[in-house]
Amino acid sequence: MDNTKKLKSELQSELVSRISEWIRNQDPSGKIRVREAVLSRELGVSRTPIRAALQHLVGEGVLSPHELGGYTMLLIPPVASDSMAPGDESAGLYGRILRDIILHEMPDPATESALMRQYGAGRGEILQVLRRLMREGLAEPLPGKGWTMLKFDGEQMLKSYHLRSILEPALLIDRDYVIDRPVLERLKADHQAALAALSETSSWREIFELDATFHEVLARGSRNDLIADIIRRQNRLRRLAEFFSYSRLERIRASMTEHVAILDALLAGDPAWASALMRQHLTVSRTETEDHFSRDLEAVRSASSGIERLK
Repeated sequence: MDNTKKLKSELQSELVSRISEWIRNQDPSGKIRVREAVLSRELGVSRTPIRAALQHLVGEGVLSPHELGGYTMLLIPPVASDSMAPGDESAGLYGRILRDIILHEMPDPATESALMRQYGAGRGEILQVLRRLMREGLAEPLPGKGWTMLKFDGEQMLKSYHLRSILEPALLIDRDYVIDRPVLERLKADHQAALAALSETSSWREIFELDATFHEVLARGSRNDLIADIIRRQNRLRRLAEFFSYSRLERIRASMTEHVAILDALLAGDPAWASALMRQHLTVSRTETEDHFSRDLEAVRSASSGIERLK
């Protein structure tokens, strides 16, 4: 296979993985309608490759064409087989690359060859990490020019908190907000299980995914895909910030407890109290970020081999 065909095949496979992840993150009841236009907007990809990826998922039995347009979900797509398992060497490489994205120490341009030289890794390992970063919204391929990484600094982080402090409390008291009790009860149970098992060896990735899921599930209650998309995009930035802030176990525990209180308020039919708790939660998180940002950043800088808890 020549290089052009190989690149096309890899990117097409990655697009299928990204669409599958998008589907998994939607309404767990499976009643969603998957549309090319929506995926094109949310993933930032033109509709032609989106259409080809959707046809692949039809062939896999995941989707079925709907008579009124779009596709219906027949089954929840499985997680990509190239996911990094604990102990996988690529998980350590992921931590090193994520660290360098935060510190702006990535090669420019970030070509596969340059990354292989910088990290002493094979092309397969590099591609596996790049695919994961792409699924997480932290990296995007540039045709013929390598890869571009999400830009991150303290100012962007504070702007993100400002946006979320305006949006997230307000959506909980909107008259059109819908509380999905089974979903919220399941989310509460997941938080309680995570709190019971929380320790210094807990997986950073699992903690982040639960945190991100909490905010995205609540955003989906707005039944407004633009709001849900904003929260998903902000979670990409938070993934970088919380890469190093998760070293503070006491804040993780407090944050999860705050999540449970917000869920309890919603389940009790008190959206005004849930909104107030959300505002307080985001204010405390922003203050913690401001107070510890420089110190946490320096801790990342000194961890030249990445952070083991990323596994």
